[in-house]
Amino acid sequence: MRYAKLLFLVIGVALLVWVVKQANIGEIWRQVQAISVAQIAGVFVIYALYFGADAISWQVTLDSVAMNLRWAGRLFIVRMIGEAYNNITPMASLGGEPIKAWLLKTNYNVPLSDSGASLVLAKTASMFSLVVFVAIALALILGHDDLSASDKTMASVGLAWLVFNVIVFFLMQHLKLSTFTATRLGRTRLGERMTHFIAGLQSVDEQFARFYKHHRGRLVLSMTYAMANWLLGVVELYYILGLIGHPVGWWDAWIIEAMVQMIRTAAFFIPAGIGAQEGALMIACNALAGSPNIGVAAALVRRFRELVWIGVSLAIAAAMHVSPKVVREPVATQDA
Repeated sequence: MRYAKLLFLVIGVALLVWVVKQANIGEIWRQVQAISVAQIAGVFVIYALYFGADAISWQVTLDSVAMNLRWAGRLFIVRMIGEAYNNITPMASLGGEPIKAWLLKTNYNVPLSDSGASLVLAKTASMFSLVVFVAIALALILGHDDLSASDKTMASVGLAWLVFNVIVFFLMQHLKLSTFTATRLGRTRLGERMTHFIAGLQSVDEQFARFYKHHRGRLVLSMTYAMANWLLGVVELYYILGLIGHPVGWWDAWIIEAMVQMIRTAAFFIPAGIGAQEGALMIACNALAGSPNIGVAAALVRRFRELVWIGVSLAIAAAMHVSPKVVREPVATQDA
């Protein structure tokens, strides 16, 4: 795993170097310098709302917690810590998930089977809403006169790949493939050593079946909040592009944000999406705004926001004595 981390980091840095070589650093720096502290504070406010919408989307899928502001605040903090670790580890959308489950178990006595199932359900809602979000962007791209045929083809392929992955992800839950795999594994010698893990998988699958049978409306509600999350990403990008002196229309901001999210999703294995976010913004802004420098400047503002947010999140984690090393054993043994 250590070598994997290094390899993924090298890939990200290589992408970042490529982006920097395409850009005019002097012009980008002038654009970024013009932004005031108060304007940067606005970026953080929008991002906090973005985070809040995602936390509520997760809250809706948790059977064992109340739908109130107190729990929304708790999940907001838990998500901050988990996402910070997601951003600094390889397999970026997965690294912090055990930490979220562990925090809910140790601080609020939420069973690991409940938190584990809810995390997957929330991810499902997020991915379904992302498909809708990107599909709307694709319709906008296909009708956009300033985009080339190759841009439209790439967007179509990206959406098809995203839809395929979401369908596979959903079928794994709906058909209880985890339980099937666990049952087969349980008949082997290896399975005898993984009794608790197999029981955990089966418990999570039971949670999926119960949720999809009795709480379909809550899944739709979770998707609605997840869509609000993606739309707030559009708002943030629209605001940032205005700050650096290159405002775009709302629909163009939607297209750019959708392209960024597609590429970041595909490059989930790169820690913090280093290079992927910058490259996506550079390509999209070059196509829609006529300059790669605009995209790199916007990426720089977002990267600054992200680093500060991660720093604050890790400080909170340190105050709560959280680390992957501390989490590893409890997650493996609790709820057994």
